[in-house]
Parts: sequence; C-alpha cells; structure tokens
Amino acid sequence: MENIFVILKGMVIGVSNVIPGVSGGTMAVVLGIYDKLISAVNSFFKDWKKNIFFLGEIAIGAGLGIILFSKLITNLLTNHPEPTNFFFIGLILGSFPMLYKRATKGKVKKINYLWFLLTFTLMVIMSIFSDVEVSTIAMTSLSVKSFISLFLAGFIAAATMILPGVSGSLVLLIIGLYTTFTNAVSTFNIPLLIPGGLGVLVGILTMTKLIESFMSKYPQPAYFAICGLILGSVFPVYPGFTFNLSGMLSIINFLIGFILTYILGKKENN
Repeated sequence: MENIFVILKGMVIGVSNVIPGVSGGTMAVVLGIYDKLISAVNSFFKDWKKNIFFLGEIAIGAGLGIILFSKLITNLLTNHPEPTNFFFIGLILGSFPMLYKRATKGKVKKINYLWFLLTFTLMVIMSIFSDVEVSTIAMTSLSVKSFISLFLAGFIAAATMILPGVSGSLVLLIIGLYTTFTNAVSTFNIPLLIPGGLGVLVGILTMTKLIESFMSKYPQPAYFAICGLILGSVFPVYPGFTFNLSGMLSIINFLIGFILTYILGKKENN
C-alpha cells in the first residue's frame, strides 16, 4: 500500500513539472517526501537497493502523471484557468504553516529572515516573466549549437526544478525553449531528448548535492529560504479573480487544496 502512495505522489510531482509556474519541488514538500527524495539521490550508491525502489516508484509515478494527466490539466488550465490555479494556490499555501514551524524551531536568528526575503523577491521577479509569450518556434533537428543549448536548458530547468517554489517549466518558458521540449516529448524526438535529458540528469545530481549539504549544515536558513520560495511561488500561479460562478469555484478549490496539504503538513510534523 505504501508503494502505491509513493507512486501517486510521483504522479502529482510529474504533472506539476509540466505546468509553467507550478513547482515539482513544491509538490514534493507538500507531499512530505522532499527531504527523502534529495537524500535518496545523493546517497544512491550507499544503499542502492532501497533507493532504487523509492526513486523508481517516484519516476514511474511522474511518468504516468505526465502521460495520463498532463493533457487534462492543460485543458483545465486553458478552459478553466481561475479555479484550477486557485486549487494549486491552496495546495501551496496549505503547506506553509508546516514549513514555517520547521523554520522557527529553536532560537531564530534575525539574519535568517533575510533568506526568506531574498527567495521571496526572486519568485516575485520570476512572476514578472511568467506572462512572457510562449515561443511557438520549436527546434526540430540537432546541431552542435542546439545540442549545447538543449543540454544547458535541461541543466538549468532541472537545477531550478529541484528547488521548492521554482518551476522548471517556467524557466524553460523564459529562456524560449519550452515549446521545443514539450514538442520533443510529444513527438518522441529522441535526438532532441538526449541532450536535454543529459542536462536534466547532471542538473539534478548537482543541485541535490548542494541542497542536502546546505540543509544539513544550515537547517534554519534553508527552511526560511524554502518558505520564501513557497510563498513567492503563488505570484506566478495567481490568475486574477472574478466575482462570478468561476470565482466561487475558485474559492472552493482553494479551500480544498489548502485543507488537503494543511492536514498532510500536520501529519508530517507529528
């Protein structure tokens, strides 16, 4: 039964990584597996039998989530953007009390609030770019230049995707390669997927090592930084609000999302 729950959590992470503005790292925090996920990647060879099953379940879930639900989520975002985004906002904010409790555990140094301010400001700045027009011109063939571009884009997207609150898809959108990546996945363009996949792999391995080191040595600043990323990630997702039926559905969806993750957060703290 536990394995099924891990796969389901992987599905949520997979779907969230497809949506510009929504962070897979945030969903991992919300679902209470962020620390374990980072640790499993970094200590893979120390206990590979245990880690390969856990990471495999997450990978299977993420793959299923992308294949089965990304089209549905995309349709919901296209046809019902306000209620759908408010559900995600509820999920994000519902996890904040749990994270803030971890950040303020023990004596709080005032300088740690600076970490919160820095990461919160970063997300606000990124939200300014969230309305950029998506480039519809996608790469279809591979050259030395495009190989390097795709590798670097995969590296940057994966490295940022690991951070709670930061959307890898939004980063691809900003650097103009979101359409190329989504088109390559949907058409199974292997030559384009290889450099991007290599970049993603290197980005994940590099960033997880840095994050685990930072969280183990400086846990309080790390959680204050995560709080800033989480709270600031609401800005790129916020779709505006209308006082009509859609607005009422948005409030209901927000409350459902908030209650779900708030309960999960209380369970995690206990």
